Amino acid sequence: MLVPRLGAVLCGAAVKESMGELMGGLDELPKVRRGPLPSLYAALRRKAPQVAAARPDGGGGLLHVSYRGQEARVAWDDDIEQFAWRSGGSGQIGSDVEKAAELIAWALGARTGPAASG
Repeated sequence: MLVPRLGAVLCGAAVKESMGELMGGLDELPKVRRGPLPSLYAALRRKAPQVAAARPDGGGGLLHVSYRGQEARVAWDDDIEQFAWRSGGSGQIGSDVEKAAELIAWALGARTGPAASG
């Protein structure tokens, strides 16, 4: 029969206490704020993972997307605060990130939702 030593028990309690202090501090961390294009990129990865999307770099201000030979570029228009097609479509897409991701996927012929990744 193994009996834990008193030092190991006290050390374990100290680790749990310090971990609790660390974990409690997570509630106080600031939330990460992303720009519209990185948020759209993340929404596309969630909603339609089969759509290829090039992570937007800060310089070009465009999100390049493609699916099965269909390609498009999407930009954020600061003046009207909406996503807009730059190629592969025409007009505004809207300002809601989740709806924009669904619309982009639909325009490219990709499915969205739980069945999209399978």
